[in-house]
Amino acid sequence: MQKIYCIPGLGADHRLFSRLNLNAELIPVKWVEATPSDTPASYATRLLDQIEDEKPILMGVSLGGILSIEISKLIPTKQLFLISTIKTKHELPPYFSLVDHLPFDISKAASWFKNYGGMLKPIYNRISKEELELFNAMLKKTPDEFIDWGVHAVSHWDNELIASNYFHIHGSMDLVFPKKWVKDFAEIKNGSHFMVVDKADQISALINKELENIK
Repeated sequence: MQKIYCIPGLGADHRLFSRLNLNAELIPVKWVEATPSDTPASYATRLLDQIEDEKPILMGVSLGGILSIEISKLIPTKQLFLISTIKTKHELPPYFSLVDHLPFDISKAASWFKNYGGMLKPIYNRISKEELELFNAMLKKTPDEFIDWGVHAVSHWDNELIASNYFHIHGSMDLVFPKKWVKDFAEIKNGSHFMVVDKADQISALINKELENIK
């Protein structure tokens, strides 16, 4: 059975992938501490110790997708599965450029997210109470400093390169990275930024089909 190294999104952990039913062994990549000066590129280098395969299959959601792309620049990869993410700086919504000009301290983003996480529910569309509880549980477990770093890292990502061996799955209702800015993806109808959980069956079917063609 093939292995897939899974990198979750910001504020999430291995539980994000718990509803996927894939014909592969899922190996979670754990977060390590980020320094304030880290970029996604430099942070990716410190995840390499967790990847044992010489030519791995990577799957990343949101920030995890960005880091999967950065890892693919460092080592050969067999396949990238990108979910609810962006591939280059050109797919980053323009409003992310306003992060440095907001009338409050973005470095305190974590405390806002954790205190008012329930208010983010509209961003994730019609997720159930159980799914919202999962989201909040993962968010509260994430160190504040890491959330603050991640918001800054995504908004300043300057990547222009993407390997050809990727398969991008994106939701039509993703409000974090709206599809109007994203190119070349398989669309999940009504999929939100949390669709790896609430649309897990559809995503699993797409990935399993791709796995059939990977030797």
